[in-house]
Amino acid sequence: MNVFSSKDLLLSKWTSSAAVHDETHFLVTGTLTDAHGEVTKVVLQGVNNRHEFELERESLEDSDLWHMGWR
Repeated sequence: MNVFSSKDLLLSKWTSSAAVHDETHFLVTGTLTDAHGEVTKVVLQGVNNRHEFELERESLEDSDLWHMGWR
């Protein structure tokens, strides 16, 4: 399980265990919050192809799918 603070997510680096849109390295370029100010989704951008997509915050906590930093 990846443990991280919501306030430190912006511009953090992530590596996917499986390629997403032909990319494995991503940068968090934005966060989406609920009415209480809690981060619910993150916007990830591929490092090489610049493709952006939204992902549930809880998905980043799964260390089988995502790794903090670039590997």
